[in-house]
Amino acid sequence: MARSTFKVLFYVNGSKEKDGIVPIMGRVTINGTVAQFSCKQSVL
Repeated sequence: MARSTFKVLFYVNGSKEKDGIVPIMGRVTINGTVAQFSCKQSVL
């Protein structure tokens, strides 16, 4: 049976900074296939 992988990563996108506020982004990787998304939240 083949081994499967699953990874979840949350990070801030510093290149999209506006007035010191940066968006939180997410990335899910399953068996090498990547999906990126915005969490619709921001932090200072």
